[in-house]
Amino acid sequence: MAVRIRLQRHGRKKRPFYRLVAADARAQRDGAFLERLGHYNPLTDPADVVIDEEKALKWLRRGAQPTDTAKRLLSKSGILMKFEYERLGKPMPEDEATEDEATEDETTEDETTETGEETDATEHTEVQETESETAALLTEATPDESAEEEE
Repeated sequence: MAVRIRLQRHGRKKRPFYRLVAADARAQRDGAFLERLGHYNPLTDPADVVIDEEKALKWLRRGAQPTDTAKRLLSKSGILMKFEYERLGKPMPEDEATEDEATEDETTEDETTETGEETDATEHTEVQETESETAALLTEATPDESAEEEE
């Protein structure tokens, strides 16, 4: 059985409201479905999108194919990216950032217990490195612009 993640239209005339569902591909648009995954209201500003992440990931793992609109909603909520990273076996970039922050917090606490001046020096060094990288990028961009002007 081919399963699709798609929208099911509800609401009255000219006032649409959609449910995100996992349904058999052969079923009618507003017909039988396997499980409700969330809802989408395009009339609110910004659009109201609520998706149960665990249910959506469960159906994606089982091979359910989202329609174009459902794929857009899943990617905006970050579920599709999480599924792709999971499928590739890579950790999420956010997970790495939180782990790095945790290790940085531990090192800064150690440095502050030893001497309070070391943390200020490391922060100052990081700022200098980013400024030098920015300056290098700017100097690389200027010769290209001058070459274009000469031609």
